[in-house]
Amino acid sequence: MSNLVPPVTATEIAQLAGVTRATVSNWRRRHDDFPAPIGGTESRPVFDWNEVQAWLAGRGKDTDESPITGLRTLVRADATADEIVQVMTQLRASAGGWEASGSRAPKLLTDMLPALNAAAAAEGPRAAIDALAERVLDKESSGGVYVTPLPVTSLMAALANSPAAQPFESVLDPACGSGSLLLASIAAGASELYGQDVLAVQVERARLHIQASTEITPHLHSGDSLTDDAFRDLRVDAVLCNPPFGQKDWGVDDLELEDERWEYGTPTRSESELAWIQHAVAHLRPGGTAVLVVPPAAARRSTGRKIRGALLRKGVLRAVVELPAGVAPPWGLGLHLWVLRRPVPGAPTPDSVLFVDTSGSASVHRTTGDVAWGQLTDLVTTAWYAFDASDVDRVIVPGVAAPVRVLEVLDEDVDLTPARHLRSSVDPAMITNEVDQAVSRLDAAVSELSTITASLGRWSVSGAKSWREAALADLVNGGALQWIRSSSPAAQDLSDTRRVLTAADIATSRAPSASFETSPPQEVEVIQAGDVMVSAIRSGRSGSRTARVAENDDVGAVRGPHVHLLRPTEGRIDGWFLAGFINGADNVSMTRTQTLRFDPAKLRIPLLSFAEQQRYGQSFRRLHHLRAALGIATDAADQLTELVTNGLTTGAVTPQHDIETPNVKTQERGGTE
Repeated sequence: MSNLVPPVTATEIAQLAGVTRATVSNWRRRHDDFPAPIGGTESRPVFDWNEVQAWLAGRGKDTDESPITGLRTLVRADATADEIVQVMTQLRASAGGWEASGSRAPKLLTDMLPALNAAAAAEGPRAAIDALAERVLDKESSGGVYVTPLPVTSLMAALANSPAAQPFESVLDPACGSGSLLLASIAAGASELYGQDVLAVQVERARLHIQASTEITPHLHSGDSLTDDAFRDLRVDAVLCNPPFGQKDWGVDDLELEDERWEYGTPTRSESELAWIQHAVAHLRPGGTAVLVVPPAAARRSTGRKIRGALLRKGVLRAVVELPAGVAPPWGLGLHLWVLRRPVPGAPTPDSVLFVDTSGSASVHRTTGDVAWGQLTDLVTTAWYAFDASDVDRVIVPGVAAPVRVLEVLDEDVDLTPARHLRSSVDPAMITNEVDQAVSRLDAAVSELSTITASLGRWSVSGAKSWREAALADLVNGGALQWIRSSSPAAQDLSDTRRVLTAADIATSRAPSASFETSPPQEVEVIQAGDVMVSAIRSGRSGSRTARVAENDDVGAVRGPHVHLLRPTEGRIDGWFLAGFINGADNVSMTRTQTLRFDPAKLRIPLLSFAEQQRYGQSFRRLHHLRAALGIATDAADQLTELVTNGLTTGAVTPQHDIETPNVKTQERGGTE
């Protein structure tokens, strides 16, 4: 490999230099000494990035490259996935940062070490390691690879570490990915770690993450756990796993029907989750506990009812916990946690199973859907620990948690959906009180929406604007605003109790909802009034809502991971004007990428007088509050509908028969009946 830094296209030069593609074209056209292409095609030439950087430096133009971006640029070198995995294998953490392990380290590693350590110093060792892995994962086209969120991993480790199930020393994750569940098990007290993943880069990623956090040496292997189990004879205290969902090629054709793992039934092609569950149980010592993330469909698919029934009859399935939707990918589902226990020979078979549905608990905000993770974790673990210790009086939380006799679950469907089995524990008085509160919230939200709508004012018709524009990076260089870049999450911090604003908070127009426990930032940056808060990551749930201005509860909160702060200079840039154009259709289209990452450097902002900016900003502010009020009203209406429907179907409330039902169609026509 003659050149470590890869050739770059004109578009990539624009991205790295913080300018537009048109600016790069102007440089090439107006400056004869601009570096000549070194390859590519006439329509898509490529350039030597070292030469381009030297040219920019000679003209006093700084590239817009953070240490992590610089590392990603190196990783883009023409290296194979195996070479990058080799680099990761040869890395070793030391007090001074990352260093080469052994005397035969590849030259690629020694060349990368300065950039790797700079990125680790700026954004943490985990972020630096992830930058190496991203390139390989892109080449592997591994679209289903994601990290289990920290609050979910902590909850799973706490469930496996039940006081009634001690000891909790050895832990296996047969689909370990980047090692997030193994790290959570260390925090819960585990000291003997085993993991396997089908991607070698994920195995090395997990090894380095653990190495950066602890002195424990994990036992990790690459390979498909279902078809090529690296730990066939291993029995552990606990198995924690977030396996792939909906696999059709999970090895069903290659596995023997008599496989000893299929103790509770042979899974069909559509039941990969039940294959993973039985694989986990097979690796437990007697009395050991497994906790797996499972999609809700696995609780009710007809093809899996025999296996579900066998897990219940033999006392293996001990609890099913439904999480709120949106707490882990895939975001639209309310995922389940299944808690399983390997039976102890000679011990009585349990005759009940615990169901917990957290989606309607007090730990989930009724209007915004925000999750108070400390409260939710306490709720679930308290119910599970009490159930596991046969302390039935402490288990029941009306409508949220209750033990159910196995015989009542073993019907024709063997449906394990928690809500189906919690109806009998609903408290009618509680439902009635919640309905009254929901009606009050809806009334207040509709009133607020009406007030904001009336304040919008009138609009004048104008011809198409042809204003001058500037790149956001140029505004930063000119002192019009300060750009505080986004960063990756840091290690969990329980000592700081301040609120943390997340990218999801920006997308949903809500107040800061997180904490240092759930979304710890790399650096503490306190949000100031007037800061423009920009989400660094887009998602299908956020639409075009990427930016807003800090007001009210935002002020004084801490900027969380994946959030940019743009701090306007007083009298030069109006914050709402800037946020409005960031959210505009042109900028949304220009900054949307396949990875859904958002790069403010590409933004184009009109050059208007401050007074004219303020006029636009006032309109953008009103539109933001209109959308926020509409969201609150919609959430309140959805919640009221859900509460009343559940109350009617469970018998907790009854309709008033003496109230006349209006004829909607007649009213719409303006007539009477």
